Amino acid sequence: DAPTTVHWHGLRITDQMDGSPMVMSPIAAGAAFTYDFVVPDSGTYWYHTHYHQIEQFERGLYGALVVHEARAPVFSAERVVVIDDIRLDADNQVAPFQNSGPDVGAGRVGNLLLANGRKAPAVANIPRGAIERWRVVSATNALGFGLRVRGGVVRVIATDGGIVPAPWTLTRVEIASGQRYDLEVRPEPGAVEVVLEALIFVTNSAGQVVESPFPLLRASVAGEVTAQEPVYPTVVLPSVDATPTRHLTWELSGLSDNGVVRFTINGQSTYVGEGEHVTLDTFTPGEPVAITLSADVSPAHPFHIHGQFFQILARNGVPVTDEPGYRDTVEIRGRDKVTILGRFENPGQWMVHCHISEHSERGMMADILVGDVPAHGH
Repeated sequence: DAPTTVHWHGLRITDQMDGSPMVMSPIAAGAAFTYDFVVPDSGTYWYHTHYHQIEQFERGLYGALVVHEARAPVFSAERVVVIDDIRLDADNQVAPFQNSGPDVGAGRVGNLLLANGRKAPAVANIPRGAIERWRVVSATNALGFGLRVRGGVVRVIATDGGIVPAPWTLTRVEIASGQRYDLEVRPEPGAVEVVLEALIFVTNSAGQVVESPFPLLRASVAGEVTAQEPVYPTVVLPSVDATPTRHLTWELSGLSDNGVVRFTINGQSTYVGEGEHVTLDTFTPGEPVAITLSADVSPAHPFHIHGQFFQILARNGVPVTDEPGYRDTVEIRGRDKVTILGRFENPGQWMVHCHISEHSERGMMADILVGDVPAHGH
């Protein structure tokens, strides 16, 4: 009974089909809109509501979207695991939404983990000798966590923007809301199960904050198959050593406006519900631009750029070596300063925002213009 839009997170499609409520009018209850686009990039993506996300997102308006490579590597099996957390009350109903306190400051975190919309862990079987592709999507609102696999020999083969030039062995990887990782998974010799785990900080009975593992997918090892080695397409990403034409700074912050908490980018705040529009920067398609994102509020901000890919260059001035591949979402942790390199190859009007719903809906969002395009508004 409420309007909505659908955003195709990570897809470099046209801005008219991107689902941004700053470009298109929300689809009214009882009305219809046909999204019509061509997918340009293979990879693991997802879609979700982009209107009144605080409630619509929490109630489950999201899902995975897989675009296969033209010559897709062959695996024994492929699995998609969409991870979310939901907050339920004592009657197992969605708990009331809060307008103050930690839910606003840090974002709403649930009390139950979900895997593909059901109480985690999901269950599966994996035979010995198998080589599987596990596509992992984080659809949490604010919860970031470590990701690891027990009982398996695992490599990371893809990030937000598809297959990486050089897969690397997984011991642990941090995943923020909106991010994706594709894993190549083989059972270890002698393993009885292969378990995908989230490593989450919790408070124990002694009042100490400790990191605890939570199973997301349990795959029992049974049977045996012979698998051929997957052949990955050759991927060459632009050099991160390119000299940027510009170096911009986007500062994520917040303020109290007559007792109402607003979040800001470079001191500017926008509310989707009020239809306000802020253009943060304009870009020439294809120009390499370095952007340093910093924050002085909240423990973390998973920051998403619509319609574009970028590469992560540095954290706090130190070159990054453990976050390769194309990305569309980067986590700004604590008071980190993270520098990314974008080339803004997709013309249009694109939203940039924190992926924590309470932050974006309270103003930590803006638009960028790529190419000679007018701001649409709605």
